[in-house]
Amino acid sequence: MQNNGENADSEKFHNIERSNLIQLLKLSIKNFIDYALSLTSGLDEEESNLYQLFVVIEKVLSHGLKEKNSLFSNRSDFYNVIQAVSKDSLELDWTKDLFESVNNISYLKTHVGRGRAFLRLTAMQKKTHVLFTEIANNIDKVRMLYHPFALLLSEEAHMISGLLVGLNVIDCNLCLKERDLDNLPQVIQLSRYLKDGNYLESPSPPLSPQLDTHKQDYQNILEQKSYIEEINEKLRLDYSLTEKKSLMFQEDNEMLMKEVSSMKSRLEELTSERDCLRRKLDESEDAYQRKMQAEKQDIAIERETYETSRQGLNEMYLSAKEKLTATYTTIHELERDVEIERKISRIWRRVWDSWRRSYSTRKTR
Repeated sequence: MQNNGENADSEKFHNIERSNLIQLLKLSIKNFIDYALSLTSGLDEEESNLYQLFVVIEKVLSHGLKEKNSLFSNRSDFYNVIQAVSKDSLELDWTKDLFESVNNISYLKTHVGRGRAFLRLTAMQKKTHVLFTEIANNIDKVRMLYHPFALLLSEEAHMISGLLVGLNVIDCNLCLKERDLDNLPQVIQLSRYLKDGNYLESPSPPLSPQLDTHKQDYQNILEQKSYIEEINEKLRLDYSLTEKKSLMFQEDNEMLMKEVSSMKSRLEELTSERDCLRRKLDESEDAYQRKMQAEKQDIAIERETYETSRQGLNEMYLSAKEKLTATYTTIHELERDVEIERKISRIWRRVWDSWRRSYSTRKTR
């Protein structure tokens, strides 16, 4: 129960702390805009109202930062947050030039000083609200740098970028040369925000109607200038995106050209291989035709030889047939003669036998 009570008190304390920071940011923005609009020209130096605004913005960025245990520091700084959210962000591509400019300032020795210089350069380019919009939209990039109760991790983070949009009506041309941003005192002067300014000072006299007219005209001019700058910023972003797309298309085109070149080389190789195969095929066909002609000639010679041999064989067969027929005829005639001789021999034998018997009979008598 005691732990629950402590957690509730801690959450209530952090809610009040976040609410106070939001209110301080609103008041500091209002005081700075009111002061800047009272001027007849843009802001050329960092006066107290603008300085207090930067102090509050730094407090907002530093609220809830985790401690970082290292040899040189025991706490993270808001410059790490800006670097983390700007990494690989298309919307914050313009921060590359600012980081380079800040890193080239030789007299800045700490990350805090570089972060303060970065915030002032961002204000001069009227892009402070863009930075906080990206932080609110990409909390996952900076979540590990903050405690859960941090203002930039809460729902109020989206209000901050909306409040900072009003700074775009003011032109700031600040000189950072030899400015000791590493050791600036970070004290919020609350007396500025009591009633209408500092209640210890006498109220300022009312402005004349003519000054009000000039102030309104100046404000209208600033609004028109802000509108034109927003259009220019949008056109710049569109140009940047178009340029990136153009680079992508160029890279794709180069890749396609390389592929086409490779395909052409491959096509030439295939064409050369085809021509080589065609030559070999033609040579094979010629060799086959020559072989076929030689075979045909050999077959013709063999046929002619066969015809000649066949004719000779036919003649030999006819001659042999005639001889065989004559032999058969001779044999038949001889057999007939033999048969006749056999018949004659039998007749003579019978006659002889008959004569001998007659003779024997006569002799016996």
